[in-house]
Amino acid sequence: MADDPPAVGSWGGLTLRGIIGVMGGLVLYLVVSEVLETALVASTTDVRPTDLASYYAARNQGPILGAKLAYNSLTALWSGYMTARVAGEREMYYGSMVAFVQTAELAWRFLMDDNATFTPAWMRAFLVLSTGPVMLLGAAIRGRARVAQDASVEPERESDVLNGRN
Repeated sequence: MADDPPAVGSWGGLTLRGIIGVMGGLVLYLVVSEVLETALVASTTDVRPTDLASYYAARNQGPILGAKLAYNSLTALWSGYMTARVAGEREMYYGSMVAFVQTAELAWRFLMDDNATFTPAWMRAFLVLSTGPVMLLGAAIRGRARVAQDASVEPERESDVLNGRN
């Protein structure tokens, strides 16, 4: 799982596949977390929220915020894993990229956006502090899976060569 040296034909260590992985991880996190939040709020309210204040009032109920902690963590794990899977190599390098960009985006949204105060401060802190490390965990899981997969393929290749098969 060690970060291998940059691939030939890459730009400063970046590969097109890695860049696509990072962009895909960011989109995956955004889309899945927003869709789950919207669906959860819609399914728990009797009247459809018509403005931001009523939406956040419905969303900021204890059980919904608890669910948000869980699904955002799982979404971050999945996003880190998929970023590394698409990148195909140097999982932690690309996992660090997606984690940094997503953490920076969350910090900006929760500090600079006009609607930041609609989210409780403890939730903002949790999301900013946990999303990046959980994304890195997802990338690490994929890195270990790739190393294990590569190790299991090597003995098969060696036995094929010894038995005269290519």
